[in-house]
Amino acid sequence: MKTFFKIAGALVGLLLITGLVIFFFFPQVLIDVTNSQNASAAGLEKKTMELDGYGVNYFISEDMSHDKTIVLVHGMGDDKNSFVPAGRKLSENYNLVAPDLSGHGENAHTPGRDYSIAGQVAFLHAFIEKLDLGPVYLVGNSMGGHTSAAYALHHPDDVLGLVLVNAPGVKLDDHVVYTGFGEKMESTEDLDVVLKRVFANPPSLPGPVAKHMMKQVNESMDFVNNDLVTAITTGKDFNLKDQVHLIKAPTLILWGMQDEVVKYNVAEYYDANIPVSYVHQLEDAAHSPQLEVPDEVAKAIVDFIDKPVADMITSTKNDHAAKTQYYRWYQLYEGELSEARIANQLNILTDDVEITSAAGTVKGAANYPARLAAYEGWRNAHHVQNVMVKTLDDGTINLEADIEYQNIKPDGEESAYAIHYSTFLEEADGELLPKFRKLNLQPTGELPKRAFVPAYAENRMKSLLHYWLLNMEQLDGNVEPFREILAEGFQLNFSTSGAPMTRVEELEKWLNGTPMGLELSAHHPRNLVVKELGDNRYEVSVDLQWFGKTKDGKSLKAVTAHTWRVEDDPEERFARVKEVTVVQKEALSPL
Repeated sequence: MKTFFKIAGALVGLLLITGLVIFFFFPQVLIDVTNSQNASAAGLEKKTMELDGYGVNYFISEDMSHDKTIVLVHGMGDDKNSFVPAGRKLSENYNLVAPDLSGHGENAHTPGRDYSIAGQVAFLHAFIEKLDLGPVYLVGNSMGGHTSAAYALHHPDDVLGLVLVNAPGVKLDDHVVYTGFGEKMESTEDLDVVLKRVFANPPSLPGPVAKHMMKQVNESMDFVNNDLVTAITTGKDFNLKDQVHLIKAPTLILWGMQDEVVKYNVAEYYDANIPVSYVHQLEDAAHSPQLEVPDEVAKAIVDFIDKPVADMITSTKNDHAAKTQYYRWYQLYEGELSEARIANQLNILTDDVEITSAAGTVKGAANYPARLAAYEGWRNAHHVQNVMVKTLDDGTINLEADIEYQNIKPDGEESAYAIHYSTFLEEADGELLPKFRKLNLQPTGELPKRAFVPAYAENRMKSLLHYWLLNMEQLDGNVEPFREILAEGFQLNFSTSGAPMTRVEELEKWLNGTPMGLELSAHHPRNLVVKELGDNRYEVSVDLQWFGKTKDGKSLKAVTAHTWRVEDDPEERFARVKEVTVVQKEALSPL
């Protein structure tokens, strides 16, 4: 018996010594074992395939028997293990697939490969097709989210749902996301700086593991800094800002709120511009919440996939109301000053409005006209670059916008600079349209001078369009607001109205027909083009992406192409619609 205990003791001692040797001298073994155990707990097995001679490593569920499949897409410098901790809960309901992206993880750094976002999309698409996964849910963090958003744009029929986890992809200001790893790490303090950018609560790494991580980062630094970052920032699909509104897939924007890598205004932009979307905030997480709070991430994804699409369709009425007034703001400044135009401007301001700009601060609408004398004879053009609208908890509407401003003074002096608008509107008693309570116009930098391009026509038509849509979305059958924006002798050729409507009473009958069966109607204008016809007449073409929810809970979608003929008296509140022709581009169908 004593001999047995001696042998057992010797084995335990040997295992302890072996563990210490592995811990201090071969930490990668420990990391690999940990990753393998996590993958096994999530029911994942590691596999490889070849795509056109390029080796691809990936995890895939051992049992692919679920109805729905999630493809998990890691970020830059990360690998297929990124979402494995969240995979333990996700694997209970879904098939999981997690590839190493091109040039990442165990996949080779092959010279000449396309490591741009578009290149990663092509790689991911070939990978998904080879596995014959069919339509999938895409979940991506950081660069993986950027890639997933681009994928949803290029392959809309292949994406059932999209989850963007602290994803870049839209350039809104001078904030730089893809910076690479910087200088080589010389100490664990350097590693701590990197970890603090990624984690809200950075992990405390044992010395050998920390040193091993530093070695890995340093060895891949040239590739990340020079190949990856350059390919992404100079390649296709780097900036999706003008395309994300075309994403058709329902989208969850999942955001670690302590992120210092990608600013939260990117999440807001995605939410404001992807038609069917919502934001879920993770307060105690930063740039990689799938590593910090994997169970919360998994629950948010499950809730999203289980959520009825009809519940994700949100009203756009406040969006249209705020934009109606915002584009009206420029009616005064982009033409000759007159009493009527000043009166129209005062109509969009509260009595106690506060307006701050480079010229100073004005408090109270009554004090506003005195400032305008300084602008007599100026030529102004306000080219709107982006607008974001959100409704605050107290009902106030916050509208943020960026413009490129051009100005020619009476003496011929020209200037051009960028301006950021931060505005707040509040409901006006008894009125459909809110009014500005506060406006802050902050110059953000000079712009290269270019030929002066008037912007009045586009801003004027956008104001009319949003007011028209606001009234269409009331779903109350009230035709009265339309009288102000219908020209004499108008003609409305709606795709659902049969014969053209030429009388207000006919429009009223239409408004009290099919629209009254809806609980919610949301219009998203796309591809607006304004053509000047002369004599204050315009032709406007615009596509309307529409989502609706019926009173019995059904969700619907359609896309229509509109051509408008518009007559404009610059001194009235709005231009007037002379003729509307609507053609179905995508027929009404379930969402």
